[in-house]
Amino acid sequence: MINLDDRAYIFLSCLELSYKKFSDVISHFSKPRDFFEAFLNDDEFLKEEFSTSYEKYREKLDIFSFETLEKFFENHKIKYITIESEEYPQQLLGLDQPPFILYYKGDLSLLNTNCIAIVGTRKPTFYGKDITEKFAKALCKENFTIVSGLSTGVDKIAHETALKNNGKTIAVLGNGFNKLYPAININLANEIAERGLLITEYYPNFQARVYSFPARNRIIAGLSKGVLITEAGKKSGSLYTKDFALELGLDVFSVPGNINSPMSEGSNNIIKFGHAECVTCVDDILQHYGINSHQKKEKIQLNFEEQKIYNCLLEGEKSFDDIQDYTKMSVQTLNSYLTTMQIRGIIKKLLGNYYSI
Repeated sequence: MINLDDRAYIFLSCLELSYKKFSDVISHFSKPRDFFEAFLNDDEFLKEEFSTSYEKYREKLDIFSFETLEKFFENHKIKYITIESEEYPQQLLGLDQPPFILYYKGDLSLLNTNCIAIVGTRKPTFYGKDITEKFAKALCKENFTIVSGLSTGVDKIAHETALKNNGKTIAVLGNGFNKLYPAININLANEIAERGLLITEYYPNFQARVYSFPARNRIIAGLSKGVLITEAGKKSGSLYTKDFALELGLDVFSVPGNINSPMSEGSNNIIKFGHAECVTCVDDILQHYGINSHQKKEKIQLNFEEQKIYNCLLEGEKSFDDIQDYTKMSVQTLNSYLTTMQIRGIIKKLLGNYYSI
């Protein structure tokens, strides 16, 4: 049974109040449960707070059924904690606006693991996808839990890479569980609920708003010991996560990108202006935390021709023609070596007949 104080937090969250109004109402009463008696007795404070919405909220309370809601939570495996719960993550209390309630699906104990956020652009380049996969995979193998926001692009890649490598991942949503956004990620969300943790401060029927994503980002930062930005444009929403991390005194890491790519402008700028530590491999992050890598680095065995191709790609992405000019191989010979090196996982083929390490 949902206790009276929790009922107050749940009901207020379903009203979709601004954070300030939610906070003003909760802090006005000695106990959250006192809100109900005041509301039913036409409390003047609440009339002033709710203003023109007062009657609408009263009507909502009259038909609101906590018994029905409790059954819904049970059927959909939704649980919750409030800011008063013992399980509430203490690190979120350092936020200027700690969430009053968190709805979740999955393993809440992941909040007590070694969490690091991986965020970035929703439209990553091949470079951004590759970098995100490499860092997420390596961090999972070092027992980090990957935290992100279940958006398209970098977020999605980070979550999927964690799951693919039997790692742990937490997705923080900017919407309620009944209004998943983007809908294209619903299968990924279900898998995270089964194998990781889905968490949100929003009531199940809350539909994502423009403001809810920056608000979500403060929770992503608050749950993590550090934030890694793998690729971000100048106006990327992931930079909000960086701002929250800096306010909390957390570590911010950024991977440098192509200076001619708009998708790297944001991630390059935060390095340039000293807002993030430049990292080019996962060891940079591990050394920052005084962690010795448990992963054995396998030496790549290459013959003379393969080494020439590899040396060419060390300079960055190259087209087939570029590699041929560099190596002076025939088309047939080069095709054979490129295919073999792809199969061995040494290089990747990109769109447009380009290749990269």
